[in-house]
Amino acid sequence: MPHHTPPPENTELKTQLLAYLSYWHFFVLSTALALAGAYAYNQLSAPVYQAKASIIIHEDRKAIPVLREANMFYGRNNWFNETAMLKSHTLVGRVLEEMHAGVSYYSTKRMAGYLQHTEIYLDSPFRVRFDAGHPQAFDNTFRITILDEHQYIIHEKKGLEGFEQKQRQRFGQPFAGPGHHFSIELVDAYDPLQHKGTNYAFVIHEPSKRMSHYLSNLRVDFMGEGYSIVNVFFTATNKQRAIDFLGRLSDTYIRQNLEEKNQTAKNTIRFIDDQLAMTSQSLHEAETSLQVFREDRQLMDVSMMANHLINELLLLDKQRSIEEVKRQYYDFLLEYLRDDRAFSEVFGPSALGIDDPLLNNLLIGLSQQYAERSRQLLTATEQSPNIQALDREIMQARGALAENIRSMQAASDITMNDLDQRMRQLEHRIGTLPGSERELIGIQRRYQLSDATYNFLLKKRADAGIALATNTPDHKIMDTVRASGEVSPNKKLNYWLAFALGMGCPLFMLMLYDFFNTKVSGKEEIQQTLKLPIVGLLPRHTMNRKNTNGSPVIFGESAIMALEAFRSMRSNLQFYAEQCKRNIIVITSARAREGKTFTALNLAGALALANRKTVLINADMRKAPMDVADNGHPGPGLSDYLSGTAIPEDILRQSPGNKHLYHINSGALVERSAELMETQAIHQLLETLHGFEFIIIDTPPLGLVSDAQPLLVRADLCVFVVRHRFTRHADLDFIRETQQKIEPKNIAIAVNDINARSRGYGYRYGYGG
Repeated sequence: MPHHTPPPENTELKTQLLAYLSYWHFFVLSTALALAGAYAYNQLSAPVYQAKASIIIHEDRKAIPVLREANMFYGRNNWFNETAMLKSHTLVGRVLEEMHAGVSYYSTKRMAGYLQHTEIYLDSPFRVRFDAGHPQAFDNTFRITILDEHQYIIHEKKGLEGFEQKQRQRFGQPFAGPGHHFSIELVDAYDPLQHKGTNYAFVIHEPSKRMSHYLSNLRVDFMGEGYSIVNVFFTATNKQRAIDFLGRLSDTYIRQNLEEKNQTAKNTIRFIDDQLAMTSQSLHEAETSLQVFREDRQLMDVSMMANHLINELLLLDKQRSIEEVKRQYYDFLLEYLRDDRAFSEVFGPSALGIDDPLLNNLLIGLSQQYAERSRQLLTATEQSPNIQALDREIMQARGALAENIRSMQAASDITMNDLDQRMRQLEHRIGTLPGSERELIGIQRRYQLSDATYNFLLKKRADAGIALATNTPDHKIMDTVRASGEVSPNKKLNYWLAFALGMGCPLFMLMLYDFFNTKVSGKEEIQQTLKLPIVGLLPRHTMNRKNTNGSPVIFGESAIMALEAFRSMRSNLQFYAEQCKRNIIVITSARAREGKTFTALNLAGALALANRKTVLINADMRKAPMDVADNGHPGPGLSDYLSGTAIPEDILRQSPGNKHLYHINSGALVERSAELMETQAIHQLLETLHGFEFIIIDTPPLGLVSDAQPLLVRADLCVFVVRHRFTRHADLDFIRETQQKIEPKNIAIAVNDINARSRGYGYRYGYGG
């Protein structure tokens, strides 16, 4: 089979893109709409600002000097947990309460028919005071119009109903209703010239939603590897509110950290104060007794022996007094364990002179476990596996601590019993002294013991007070809060996204259409599937399907594009005409309505216009004929000849439009058309027509009936008509299978019904394909 070399082509991607460019109006419209939407969004969206603060987080905590050994100021020493603390409900809730952030204030104005709200925060000329104990219409928008310094009009937004106008109200008077109870008061910022007659709006926020809103706009990031610094970001629709919230959050976080560190020192001082109160009373009573005794007995001092005995006894009393304080500390710890209380109020044993490493380590470990549990509860629940595992560890640690305390109590009891026995021995020796000296020794003993204990406690309290006064927070603010400008809407990015969306949507739809499209839509699809030359590219024409009088449309004056297309097809056929003796061309298709009759009729007309003697045979004997020569009144035709009821002279007619064009219609309808096409009569007819330069045979669709198969073998060229966006890919497979099965001499493709208004298709098909 001769090979027809197509002209050079561009790459497939470039061809596909150029094909999509034929829909340029969709791209322009889509992009224009997207950019208009981006413009409206940028204009109507409330601007969002971002504030930033940097905080230095110290992981290595230092205890205050008086409790350095116990390290009881451990607190939240994990760096990651500190960042979680910055986003905790407790801390953020405390800040919101300080800011009175339960109400948001807005200025209102209409833009393009849309009521736009702009947050004004502290610039509002009024404040809303609401009763927290009364049910409120949370998250409803109220709009007010200030009439003067005494009155205003309030409107309440109710769903889709818009704003319902209320009666006039006076500033300072309660505005009560089924779901709200509040009053509105003017503030010092009110300026009659500026605010009178102006519309404003406010929203009373539901506390939990307000908390969620602030937390969702709060972000904590690490500065990077090797840094103990976190950057805290907060976004809000008002720049000053963002700065104020982040500033208060940083200050409250630092202050809360210092409060936690000071709490242990305060607990130590409170415990010592309780002991001092009792000791002070005892000291006062002993001092009074000593003074009264000396005045009554006129005895100012005792003998040398008595003085020696009292000094030894006072030394033992002092030791026993200190041991009693320690014992009270042990009882204090056991009370915490029995009541299952957290160890946030426990202070270290070193504050009372207890130097026991095991007790110290147990208290530190338990304190750390409670602190870790509190931190994890910021982001977990009591039923969390981690919390439950930690609870088991705490129970074990509490058991070990209780056992250690009981052991120390037993040791304390032994020490106190030994001191009591030694004191009884001294008291027995004092009993041998004269009565007045014994009585004076007893009074002096109580006085000196109380005085020594009181001084001991005063010293410990002074140490704790100094530590409290000199304590500093573990963290500090590295950079003060500053606003980084407007972060939303990002107008430039929105326009770029709109442009990409405007271009991408049509492109995606076209690609999606091509993906699911089962129809032939391009020259490349035909060539890749069939590997056959394309001899004709025929434009869409109003007379494509059926001509009213059976004459070629190219004979008309208005069919310029069709005429040029068939001239191009005629030129392409010259290649085959030079190699063939008779130039028998069969025009067929895989299915009906693909334009084979239109192609055959106008190809014959194009050849006749070139003064090439041409005969057109309508071989579709299953359809009613339409004669060119008899003005729509067909006479005998091909079926009559093949049946033996007519001779060639009876069926051959000259076209009235051109003397070089002849026509043989299909004749009478027959049921045995396939059998008639297999007889020798058709071969004889073709031999009879040897005087014509071109014999064009229009056959029935080969994919529907087999009438055309015998002609394909006899034909010099078989042209399959493929209709653009109508022929299915499965039809191309049928054409390929037919080529392999029948093996005609030459086979080519003519593409019909191309939309000439599309530049892309003009490029893709071109002329002379």
